[in-house]
Amino acid sequence: MTGRLIHLLRFDGYFSTMAWVLAALLFINRLSSMVKLFMALYLRQELGFAIETVGWLLAAYGGGLLIGSMLGGLLSDHIRTARLTATLFFVSAWVLLGLGLVTQMWLLAGLLLLSGTIDGAIRTLHQRLIMEYCEVAQRPRAQALSRIARNLGMAAAGIAGGVLAQTDFRWVFFISAALTLVALLWFVRTTWRRTVLIPEETPEAKTGSGLPYRDKPFLWLLAATVLLGMAFDTVYSTLGNYLRDYYRLSTEAIGWQFAINAVLVVALQIPISHWGERWGSRRPLIAGCVLLALGLGMLPLGSGLFYACLSTVVWTLGEALFMPPLNVLVMQHAQRGKSGQYFGLFFMAWSASALLSPVLSGQLYGQFGGHSVWVASAVLAVMSVPLVCLATRLRVSTSQPVQTRKATSLS
Repeated sequence: MTGRLIHLLRFDGYFSTMAWVLAALLFINRLSSMVKLFMALYLRQELGFAIETVGWLLAAYGGGLLIGSMLGGLLSDHIRTARLTATLFFVSAWVLLGLGLVTQMWLLAGLLLLSGTIDGAIRTLHQRLIMEYCEVAQRPRAQALSRIARNLGMAAAGIAGGVLAQTDFRWVFFISAALTLVALLWFVRTTWRRTVLIPEETPEAKTGSGLPYRDKPFLWLLAATVLLGMAFDTVYSTLGNYLRDYYRLSTEAIGWQFAINAVLVVALQIPISHWGERWGSRRPLIAGCVLLALGLGMLPLGSGLFYACLSTVVWTLGEALFMPPLNVLVMQHAQRGKSGQYFGLFFMAWSASALLSPVLSGQLYGQFGGHSVWVASAVLAVMSVPLVCLATRLRVSTSQPVQTRKATSLS
């Protein structure tokens, strides 16, 4: 048992060296996201903007995420991924500094739009970096490790940002900018000169037909992503208010729900992903959709802190099951054609669902009550299952593993 644990945690054991490197990059990058966690409070409390203005300013960031998700993918088909990533980190540091110094509304809106665009592009490029620097068999493991790094980074960002904000809100921006520069230095030091794995040419790539718009299984996967994303995003947009209004939970108890989610992801993501390797991408993805539907759909049927925690455990297990294989499936499509366009469209679909979900859940909450939100979320998660089946049926029966080979450094 001890030997297995040592092998798991060894730098080049169960996970490849580049899986650790890219996970560390993501952890540092998520630490700098403390700005996003405290932006609404900063705009309202420190700068004194009306709540309606705060909403529009944050919408600018959301719009930037949508733009950057596709733009990053498109640019990565023409600009070397390593060079583009380093450039975005450098620009991001200056944008974060600007956000801490500028107080005019329109300048803030422009900077938030630019910040969202950069963050959306970096999120897309991280997936491409996994594809370019990790062997095919290592990619699901790299996805699992990256999810742990993301959750740990967000948890640390919340704690650090809270301490800094109590001293002076502007320190949140300045430290975030410094951490972004640390991420840049780490990336250049560890990745800049590494050789890139590139797939052998497939018939689709040779004929120019490897485009996402002509890839029907991928389009079905995008449709499933939108529904799944809309169901999952209600956790962040609605769960807190619902637990306060219907379960009468305190703010502290509500916070524990999100803490349970983060702890479970960190503790269980690797074992769950390791188990999923035996079954491919399809079965864990479908199981994750079903558990998400159960975890959210059970909320109107009970009450109390224990029941809320039980719901959180169920939907978190669903999240841990469907997230990594969803990204792996996108990579399997992307490596056969215009990979930047594939990644861009996928993250655009996920960002679009994150924009649509708060609006729709808010309307349902106001018109029909909070219970209706979770019924609708469960229905959306269940509706994604047949779309996943359509997206994976052809891939399972016809796809062959894409071979990779070393290329000279593209950076």
